Amino acid sequence: MRNKWVIIICFLVGYPFLLFAQNSKQNLLDSGKTAIQVDSLNKLAFNRKSVNVLDALNILSQAKDFAEKINYHKGLTNAYYTEAGIFQQNGFNKRAHLLYEIALDNSLKYDDTVLIPKINIQIAAYQVLEGKVDEAIKLYNQSMASCIKLGQITEVANIKNSLGLIEIKKQNYAKAEALFKEALQLSQDTKFVYGQKKSYHNLGLLASAKKDIATARLNFNNSISFDSALNDYYGMSLNQLQLAKLLLAEHKLNDAIVLAKKSYDNARKTNAYSLMTNAMVFIKDIYKSEYDLENTINWQDSLINTLKLKADNEVDYANNFIALVKDKEIQKLNTKKEIEKANKRVSSQVIIIIGGTFLLLILAMMVIFAFISYRKQMLLSRRLYKQNAIIEENAASLDNLNKEINSKNLLLEEDNRTKDKLLSIISHDLRNPITNTQTILSLINKGALSPEESKVLLEQLETQYINTTGLLDNLLGWLKSQITGKELEKSDMNIYDLMNGMHLEQKIPLMHKRIKFINITHNDTVVKAEKDMIKIIFRNLISNAIKFTPLDGRIEITNREDELYHYVMIRDSGIGMSEEVLSKVNAQKYFTRTGTLQEKGSGFGLILCRDLLQKQGGNLLIDSAKGEGSVFTVQLPKAV
Repeated sequence: MRNKWVIIICFLVGYPFLLFAQNSKQNLLDSGKTAIQVDSLNKLAFNRKSVNVLDALNILSQAKDFAEKINYHKGLTNAYYTEAGIFQQNGFNKRAHLLYEIALDNSLKYDDTVLIPKINIQIAAYQVLEGKVDEAIKLYNQSMASCIKLGQITEVANIKNSLGLIEIKKQNYAKAEALFKEALQLSQDTKFVYGQKKSYHNLGLLASAKKDIATARLNFNNSISFDSALNDYYGMSLNQLQLAKLLLAEHKLNDAIVLAKKSYDNARKTNAYSLMTNAMVFIKDIYKSEYDLENTINWQDSLINTLKLKADNEVDYANNFIALVKDKEIQKLNTKKEIEKANKRVSSQVIIIIGGTFLLLILAMMVIFAFISYRKQMLLSRRLYKQNAIIEENAASLDNLNKEINSKNLLLEEDNRTKDKLLSIISHDLRNPITNTQTILSLINKGALSPEESKVLLEQLETQYINTTGLLDNLLGWLKSQITGKELEKSDMNIYDLMNGMHLEQKIPLMHKRIKFINITHNDTVVKAEKDMIKIIFRNLISNAIKFTPLDGRIEITNREDELYHYVMIRDSGIGMSEEVLSKVNAQKYFTRTGTLQEKGSGFGLILCRDLLQKQGGNLLIDSAKGEGSVFTVQLPKAV
């Protein structure tokens, strides 16, 4: 009997430890699988960075999260290294430098001798950009010594090419030539194609600096042969532009232009805006020197369009990067919180296992001794009752906390709606004035107008500027009322005067499309409304009517009233809306169409009008048929 109880006690005591050992073994297996997954994600991100940068950054974010969870330092370092390269190739050098420093710190912490020199090479390149040439040379030489020791010959070739470019800037041509030739020999020995084409290109730059045109041409052509084999359009464009400069130095202007145009075409294939710009400036300057006015103007216009496109893309790209970086920081913070929670859960599990073991031991002893006494049972019952009371109290606290969180979420959703409304107003109501301003300035800059016409347009531009500034002030006032949560301050507004003001605001687009604006509202009709909001509503509706009314059309404003409401009708002779389009508009869905002269809209105008009217107890009614124009009726309640 005694042996039987000994076996039971041993089982009860040992079982939790057996469970813990099995869980530890499973965790080790899971960590191994996660490390493989991290390496795969890093490789996938490296391959995706030339196709979709944002996709690659998202993949790297996942890799870092997994690596941090299992403390996989090599995978984490590789993720930071690849991420830094993406930011560097897209012009975000400071961000790239910060990420390289993080990767270096992580490598030094774990003495990762393979990655340290590779990271130092990139940091040295950044030091060159910062003008810290001596520090960069020192770091390049340290990295080269490490790469030689590790047998990383391709990295040695890259370092020698970088050092050679520094020597060209210092006009140490003999030393630069020696470095480029050493890099070329190493690249040839290891069949490192990128190193060969880079070495030939750099030797061409060196020969150009020394005014040795024949040698420069030979080296640039050698580099192009590698670019062609690799379908490297960027490299071909770079070499072709250098060859065009050599032809210009030989006064072979026509040949230089032909080659520069090829450089431009290849740069355009890779959306390399800087190279495209350099090629166009080169071509334009040659035509200008030959007094070829027509070609000069054409290439100058193309250059302006390309620079504008580049600026727009850079703004969009930067915004996307900023948004992505913010998202990543939030994800990183959430991941850290999850890791902390997981660590606490693991610690709790260990404590529970140990506590459970002792509890089982006590229970076993109590079974062996038949629970000793009834008094101890009563004591245990009282303790259990107290614990249940604590649990119920905690449950009630948790319920209150959930209610508070839900309340906060509702406030956040309201803030998001306010932000969306503001963005829609700005995009819809400020676009037209800015577009008109651009058109007027373009006509004046190109000299397409007489002095008298320019004067008239500039006067219109001044009026439009004042109106746009007023609109911006109104928007800021409206935003302030949304943020502070103030009640609407309504005032009396004369409909006839308001429509005349709208006529003046829209004078330029009305003249552009030769549309008649007819205000036949009663000059004594007064409505009570929030002044800024009502202007925004009618500005959107009249702008919308102009957009979908063809040339020589008409827009007519009338009004009426009944016992409860004032009605203001905006009737146009435009293209109208089909039943399908009308159903989308009435359903408050985001929807946009191009106007009769291909005008573009934001798609938020009518949604915004309805929302602002609802805030004032009003409504927007729409009556339209395809090909028969539209009638937009603003319904406002009479003052009580």
